[in-house]
Amino acid sequence: MKKINSIRLMFTFAGCFLGAGYVSGQELWQFFGSFGKIGLVGMAVAAVLLSAFGIVLTRYVQLTGISDMDKVVIKKDIKALRFIFVLLEVFFLFGVFVIMTAGVGAMLEQVFGINPLVGSAVFAVLVGLVAVFGMSGMVTAFSVTVPLLVIMSAVIFAVSGVKKGFSSIDFSVSTNENPLLQNWLISAVVFVSYNLFASIGILTPIGKEVKTKRTLYAGIIGGGALLLLIALGIMLTMAMNPDSVTAQLPMLAAAQSISPVFTFIFALLLFGGMFGTSVSSVFAIDEFVKARYNVGRKVSVIIIFVISILAFIGSIFGFDKLIGVVYPVCGYLGVAALVLIVVNFVRIRKDK
Repeated sequence: MKKINSIRLMFTFAGCFLGAGYVSGQELWQFFGSFGKIGLVGMAVAAVLLSAFGIVLTRYVQLTGISDMDKVVIKKDIKALRFIFVLLEVFFLFGVFVIMTAGVGAMLEQVFGINPLVGSAVFAVLVGLVAVFGMSGMVTAFSVTVPLLVIMSAVIFAVSGVKKGFSSIDFSVSTNENPLLQNWLISAVVFVSYNLFASIGILTPIGKEVKTKRTLYAGIIGGGALLLLIALGIMLTMAMNPDSVTAQLPMLAAAQSISPVFTFIFALLLFGGMFGTSVSSVFAIDEFVKARYNVGRKVSVIIIFVISILAFIGSIFGFDKLIGVVYPVCGYLGVAALVLIVVNFVRIRKDK
């Protein structure tokens, strides 16, 4: 594959988190917008923490050469703990794929009136096909979709502002109804925790390919800045379009209020965000299985398509319900993993 320079790392790091919930606005509103203006502060805190933990994780891989996601978190050879962690990590990566698959079904129904089961089924197959190409396919997908998502979220925000007036930005309708997210700070921590928990299996093999400390810092800090810019554009657009908040895909609803052209373009980019996140999740599971069990290419391909079939079945439960439960629960579970990574990193720095 091509060398991972700071630009490719920046897009890949940002792309790990730009799934259906993030780009659609559903996830961002539940975790931040629902708290009103203070939610913007929460999002900024989350972006800084994402970058900081991302640097710690990938730098640890650089220093140690360890790329197995269980060994990065649990340094000591405690098989029972490693097994529990891997089980949770694989479950969450699979859960992310399920949520993306459900998101595509919801999007195609909302825009084109296509049966959501049909859309989800086709999407799951496409993800499986691209995941077969491994890291190269994942990085390339992010290098294309992420910059387009940055541009389009900014354009939709600008057009909404011109059409409705930037003074119409109003967070007063915000209400937090999720008992798992008690305040904006807890919400920010949980948001960072579940996002990084899901990306451990993705960032560890990538960390091995990043050769210099400078590339690592520039790429991940840049990726964090992109995430913050996209989030601000999305949340402010939704604050100008309060009716969109109740939709399964709020940003798509906001685009629909502007014009059919914007709706179609944003639907394509939303698809790209879902697609990239799904490919990275399947890639991470496949990489772990190959490293742990030394399986061949044919078995790897079979595993990928079995995962795709199961993701389609799981997507039947619905997009917004899955986000409201799966993400917060995995976020609380992921806090322990982040603490262990930081402890391991501090110890290895002392040894060096």
